[in-house]
Amino acid sequence: MAGKITSKIQNKAKDNTVGVIISVVVVLVVILVMVISLGVASRDRSANLGADQSLEEEPLPELLSNSGNNSVTFYVERGVTADENQYSVEMTISATNRKIRVLRGYQSVEERSETLINNQEAYEAFLKALGRYDFIEAREDSSGFLFREACPTQRSYRFKLNEGSDQIFDRWHTFCNGARYGDYGGKVNLTFTLFRNQFPDYNTYTRGINF
Repeated sequence: MAGKITSKIQNKAKDNTVGVIISVVVVLVVILVMVISLGVASRDRSANLGADQSLEEEPLPELLSNSGNNSVTFYVERGVTADENQYSVEMTISATNRKIRVLRGYQSVEERSETLINNQEAYEAFLKALGRYDFIEAREDSSGFLFREACPTQRSYRFKLNEGSDQIFDRWHTFCNGARYGDYGGKVNLTFTLFRNQFPDYNTYTRGINF
Protein backbone atom coordinates (compact mmCIF):
# COMPACT_ATOMS: atom_id res chain seq x y z
CA MET A 1 0.00 0.00 0.00
CA ALA A 2 2.78 2.39 0.99
CA GLY A 3 4.60 1.52 -2.27
CA LYS A 4 1.56 2.44 -4.36
CA ILE A 5 1.23 5.78 -2.59
CA THR A 6 4.91 6.54 -3.09
CA SER A 7 4.62 5.60 -6.78
CA LYS A 8 1.64 7.93 -7.25
CA ILE A 9 3.49 10.78 -5.57
CA GLN A 10 6.51 10.23 -7.80
CA ASN A 11 4.36 10.12 -10.94
CA LYS A 12 2.56 13.29 -9.90
CA ALA A 13 5.87 15.02 -9.25
CA LYS A 14 7.11 13.95 -12.70
CA ASP A 15 3.91 15.26 -14.29
CA ASN A 16 4.36 18.58 -12.50
CA THR A 17 8.00 18.82 -13.60
CA VAL A 18 7.07 18.09 -17.21
CA GLY A 19 4.31 20.69 -16.99
CA VAL A 20 6.74 23.31 -15.67
CA ILE A 21 9.24 22.52 -18.42
CA ILE A 22 6.56 22.76 -21.09
CA SER A 23 5.37 26.08 -19.63
CA VAL A 24 8.90 27.47 -19.63
CA VAL A 25 9.44 26.37 -23.22
CA VAL A 26 6.16 27.96 -24.30
CA VAL A 27 7.08 31.24 -22.58
CA LEU A 28 10.52 31.24 -24.23
CA VAL A 29 8.99 30.58 -27.66
CA VAL A 30 6.52 33.46 -27.17
CA ILE A 31 9.33 35.80 -26.14
CA LEU A 32 11.44 34.75 -29.16
CA VAL A 33 8.52 35.35 -31.53
CA MET A 34 7.95 38.80 -30.02
CA VAL A 35 11.64 39.73 -30.37
CA ILE A 36 11.70 38.61 -34.01
CA SER A 37 8.47 40.49 -34.74
CA LEU A 38 9.83 43.69 -33.19
CA GLY A 39 13.03 43.37 -35.19
CA VAL A 40 11.14 42.95 -38.46
CA ALA A 41 8.88 45.90 -37.64
CA SER A 42 11.88 48.06 -36.84
CA ARG A 43 13.57 47.18 -40.13
CA ASP A 44 10.37 47.90 -42.03
CA ARG A 45 10.04 51.29 -40.31
CA SER A 46 13.63 52.18 -41.14
CA ALA A 47 13.09 51.20 -44.74
CA ASN A 48 9.98 53.37 -45.01
CA LEU A 49 11.08 56.38 -43.00
CA GLY A 50 14.87 56.24 -43.25
CA ALA A 51 17.26 55.62 -40.39
CA ASP A 52 17.03 57.96 -37.42
CA GLN A 53 19.96 60.31 -37.80
CA SER A 54 19.38 62.20 -34.58
CA LEU A 55 21.64 59.95 -32.53
CA GLU A 56 24.36 59.54 -35.13
CA GLU A 57 27.45 61.67 -34.62
CA GLU A 58 28.29 63.54 -37.80
CA PRO A 59 31.95 63.96 -38.69
CA LEU A 60 33.36 67.46 -38.35
CA PRO A 61 32.97 69.19 -41.73
CA GLU A 62 36.23 69.80 -43.57
CA LEU A 63 35.71 73.56 -43.59
CA LEU A 64 35.43 73.67 -39.79
CA SER A 65 38.23 71.28 -38.94
CA ASN A 66 40.86 74.03 -39.05
CA SER A 67 38.73 77.17 -38.93
CA GLY A 68 41.22 78.99 -36.72
CA ASN A 69 43.90 78.75 -39.40
CA ASN A 70 42.10 78.64 -42.75
CA SER A 71 40.52 81.16 -45.10
CA VAL A 72 38.14 81.03 -48.05
CA THR A 73 38.18 83.18 -51.18
CA PHE A 74 35.61 84.02 -53.83
CA TYR A 75 36.79 85.63 -57.08
CA VAL A 76 34.73 86.84 -60.03
CA GLU A 77 35.83 88.61 -63.22
CA ARG A 78 34.28 89.85 -66.43
CA GLY A 79 34.62 88.04 -69.72
CA VAL A 80 37.66 88.60 -71.86
CA THR A 81 37.87 92.29 -72.80
CA ALA A 82 40.38 95.11 -73.14
CA ASP A 83 42.82 95.37 -70.27
CA GLU A 84 41.51 98.86 -69.43
CA ASN A 85 37.97 97.48 -69.05
CA GLN A 86 38.87 94.28 -67.23
CA TYR A 87 37.75 94.25 -63.60
CA SER A 88 37.50 91.57 -60.98
CA VAL A 89 36.40 91.33 -57.35
CA GLU A 90 38.10 89.17 -54.76
CA MET A 91 36.66 88.50 -51.30
CA THR A 92 38.62 86.61 -48.64
CA ILE A 93 37.15 85.62 -45.28
CA SER A 94 38.96 84.24 -42.22
CA ALA A 95 38.37 84.07 -38.49
CA THR A 96 40.11 87.41 -37.96
CA ASN A 97 39.14 89.56 -40.94
CA ARG A 98 37.09 90.03 -44.11
CA LYS A 99 38.83 91.63 -47.07
CA ILE A 100 37.36 92.79 -50.37
CA ARG A 101 39.56 93.91 -53.28
CA VAL A 102 38.64 95.47 -56.62
CA LEU A 103 41.28 94.59 -59.19
CA ARG A 104 41.86 96.18 -62.60
CA GLY A 105 43.35 94.54 -65.69
CA TYR A 106 44.85 91.13 -66.26
CA GLN A 107 47.78 91.94 -63.97
CA SER A 108 45.30 92.38 -61.09
CA VAL A 109 46.30 95.88 -60.07
CA GLU A 110 44.51 96.74 -56.84
CA GLU A 111 42.26 99.73 -57.44
CA ARG A 112 40.60 99.79 -54.02
CA SER A 113 40.17 97.50 -51.04
CA GLU A 114 38.58 97.34 -47.62
CA THR A 115 39.33 95.14 -44.61
CA LEU A 116 36.83 94.48 -41.82
CA ILE A 117 37.42 92.62 -38.58
CA ASN A 118 35.87 89.21 -37.98
CA ASN A 119 35.59 86.73 -35.10
CA GLN A 120 35.63 82.96 -34.70
CA GLU A 121 31.91 82.57 -34.05
CA ALA A 122 30.93 84.63 -37.08
CA TYR A 123 33.44 82.79 -39.26
CA GLU A 124 32.23 79.35 -38.23
CA ALA A 125 28.64 80.38 -38.95
CA PHE A 126 29.80 81.52 -42.39
CA LEU A 127 31.66 78.25 -43.03
CA LYS A 128 28.61 76.21 -42.07
CA ALA A 129 26.56 78.23 -44.55
CA LEU A 130 29.17 77.61 -47.27
CA GLY A 131 29.07 73.91 -46.45
CA ARG A 132 25.30 73.98 -46.94
CA TYR A 133 25.91 75.14 -50.50
CA ASP A 134 28.66 72.58 -51.21
CA PHE A 135 31.63 74.95 -51.22
CA ILE A 136 34.13 72.10 -50.94
CA GLU A 137 32.50 69.93 -53.61
CA ALA A 138 34.47 69.21 -56.79
CA ARG A 139 33.14 68.08 -60.16
CA GLU A 140 34.66 66.48 -63.22
CA ASP A 141 35.18 68.69 -66.23
CA SER A 142 36.22 66.88 -69.39
CA SER A 143 35.93 69.89 -71.71
CA GLY A 144 39.66 70.51 -71.76
CA PHE A 145 39.14 74.26 -71.30
CA LEU A 146 41.02 76.34 -68.78
CA PHE A 147 39.80 79.31 -66.76
CA ARG A 148 38.66 82.15 -69.13
CA GLU A 149 38.63 79.83 -72.16
CA ALA A 150 35.29 78.04 -71.82
CA CYS A 151 33.00 81.09 -71.95
CA PRO A 152 35.14 84.10 -72.96
CA THR A 153 32.26 86.58 -73.01
CA GLN A 154 30.77 85.53 -69.66
CA ARG A 155 31.81 85.95 -66.06
CA SER A 156 34.26 83.46 -64.63
CA TYR A 157 34.50 82.47 -60.97
CA ARG A 158 37.18 80.97 -58.76
CA PHE A 159 36.83 79.43 -55.29
CA LYS A 160 39.76 78.89 -52.97
CA LEU A 161 40.44 77.26 -49.61
CA ASN A 162 43.76 77.96 -47.86
CA GLU A 163 45.17 76.60 -44.63
CA GLY A 164 47.90 78.88 -43.43
CA SER A 165 50.19 79.33 -46.42
CA ASP A 166 49.01 76.10 -48.06
CA GLN A 167 46.40 76.18 -50.81
CA ILE A 168 43.98 73.29 -50.38
CA PHE A 169 42.09 73.93 -53.61
CA ASP A 170 41.54 76.53 -56.33
CA ARG A 171 38.48 75.62 -58.44
CA TRP A 172 36.67 77.51 -61.16
CA HIS A 173 33.27 77.81 -62.81
CA THR A 174 31.66 79.47 -65.80
CA PHE A 175 28.41 78.98 -67.72
CA CYS A 176 27.35 79.64 -71.31
CA ASN A 177 25.15 78.21 -74.08
CA GLY A 178 23.34 76.05 -71.55
CA ALA A 179 26.51 74.28 -70.44
CA ARG A 180 28.47 74.42 -67.20
CA TYR A 181 32.27 74.33 -67.19
CA GLY A 182 34.91 74.02 -64.49
CA ASP A 183 35.82 71.78 -61.58
CA TYR A 184 33.81 73.61 -58.91
CA GLY A 185 30.81 71.58 -57.77
CA GLY A 186 29.07 73.98 -55.40
CA LYS A 187 26.10 76.30 -55.84
CA VAL A 188 27.66 79.36 -57.43
CA ASN A 189 24.99 82.06 -57.09
CA LEU A 190 24.15 81.18 -53.50
CA THR A 191 27.84 81.13 -52.59
CA PHE A 192 28.28 84.54 -54.26
CA THR A 193 25.40 85.87 -52.15
CA LEU A 194 26.95 84.56 -48.92
CA PHE A 195 30.25 86.29 -49.68
CA ARG A 196 28.60 89.56 -50.68
CA ASN A 197 26.60 89.55 -47.46
CA GLN A 198 29.83 89.56 -45.47
CA PHE A 199 30.35 93.18 -46.57
CA PRO A 200 27.59 95.61 -45.49
CA ASP A 201 28.82 98.22 -48.02
CA TYR A 202 29.47 95.79 -50.87
CA ASN A 203 27.76 98.02 -53.47
CA THR A 204 29.94 100.95 -52.41
CA TYR A 205 33.14 98.94 -52.74
CA THR A 206 32.16 97.66 -56.21
CA ARG A 207 30.58 100.84 -57.60
CA GLY A 208 30.94 101.26 -61.34
CA ILE A 209 31.86 97.67 -62.20
CA ASN A 210 28.43 96.00 -62.02
CA PHE A 211 29.28 92.90 -59.97
